[in-house]
Amino acid sequence: MGDHFEIEIAIEEPGHAAQLIDLGVHRIELCSNLAEGGLTPSAAQIEMAVDVSDLPVYVMLRPRAGDFTYNRLEKHMMLEELKILSDYGASGIVFGALDGGRNIDADFVELVAQFSQDYGLAMTFHRAFDACARPETAMELLVELGVERILTSGFAPTAAEGLPALKDLCDQAAGRIHIQAGSGVSAAVVDDLWAAGIRSYHCTARTKIAAREGSVEARLGFGDYWSLDTKKIENLNSALWRKLA
Repeated sequence: MGDHFEIEIAIEEPGHAAQLIDLGVHRIELCSNLAEGGLTPSAAQIEMAVDVSDLPVYVMLRPRAGDFTYNRLEKHMMLEELKILSDYGASGIVFGALDGGRNIDADFVELVAQFSQDYGLAMTFHRAFDACARPETAMELLVELGVERILTSGFAPTAAEGLPALKDLCDQAAGRIHIQAGSGVSAAVVDDLWAAGIRSYHCTARTKIAAREGSVEARLGFGDYWSLDTKKIENLNSALWRKLA
């Protein structure tokens, strides 16, 4: 990417998609259940996000929370989902799968990559990469399969803690695949991530709005909702443009 950069925002509320292009965002990751790390959203969520935004929408392909080792039924379900994602206008998928030894599940990932290419879907390999036993080997396989980017925190809870590994990953990638930093990404860590070679930035940007005090919803415990944190995105975008100044 040279000295260009890209910002991807993860959302689960399709209505938030409409605002992102004006905030300097380059791509949307659409999920359900962000609290679980993101799961596959419904067809209606995909259709609405695509309808209200001109940005590319990459859809999470993950059938459940937990680890990234999937059984036969879960794999079949993910393959069935791929055509649905394509039919409803997704530009790409966000996906990852490991085998019992914490290596990339090569046969299944290759199959998903082939299906994705057939349906015209680009592919990001998500933070299952951070759980890989042999990440260097994993990257080479993903490059070979034509995967567009790897979303990673550098094998740490946050990207800020994974800086040395992120630098090594950027060096290994050598422009063949994008290394996208995720987890704890904000304007505050741009300088360090940029110095490590990161030009692709991924984060959620939302803030919880509490239910109105005294309302029935508040009493029952389900009145809170999420609002888009536009200030976080503006600050991230500004910090990145300063790197190009």
